[in-house]
Amino acid sequence: MAGQDIGSNAAAELKRRVDRRVEKLDVIAEHMDELKEMKAEDKSDGFTEAAIMDSVKLRRADADKVLATLTLEAEKDVYRRANGIPTDLDAASAAASAEAQSVPDPKAKRGKREAYRD
Repeated sequence: MAGQDIGSNAAAELKRRVDRRVEKLDVIAEHMDELKEMKAEDKSDGFTEAAIMDSVKLRRADADKVLATLTLEAEKDVYRRANGIPTDLDAASAAASAEAQSVPDPKAKRGKREAYRD
């Protein structure tokens, strides 16, 4: 078909279909710009994008998907407890504080010339 013309009816139909897709893609691009602005606003207001997106996904999901997601989260908590990993914010904060206190101070860095003097 390369190098050949198509009939006027087919050409008109093709143009209509291409125009329709271009219009849809323009609308999608506009919506993506709006979504980007919303995300920036959410971030500036102190919200976490990942948490918002999880909420959006769960809100749009059917009941079976929500059940599967919550079941997986419960199973993860069981595995965390079995491995001594904190399962709540207070325990995680306490563990992070304890770990920070047990880390030794870093050694002072020496320049290249000082390293060769020893």
